Amino acid sequence: MARLLILHLLIVLIPFILMGFFYIFGGRTSEIKNIPRIYGYKLLILGLSISIIIFYLNPLLSGVSRDNNYTPPYVEEGKIISGNVSEN
Repeated sequence: MARLLILHLLIVLIPFILMGFFYIFGGRTSEIKNIPRIYGYKLLILGLSISIIIFYLNPLLSGVSRDNNYTPPYVEEGKIISGNVSEN
């Protein structure tokens, strides 16, 4: 779960990182600290949009069949039986 949160946080930060590289390679390193003030909301909305698009496209493009049956974890005779996905 933590790995997924870190991945989505990095996806949200991609526009800020790219804008920073643009400023560095453009020779405007003294203006990097102004990026969040000038472009902050626009870059944040762009990053969140990218994250949401990836979140919704991931199941569609992952190749997982939608016809699978999911069995959730359950307790049987005092033992926890883990859940599984059985393919048809």
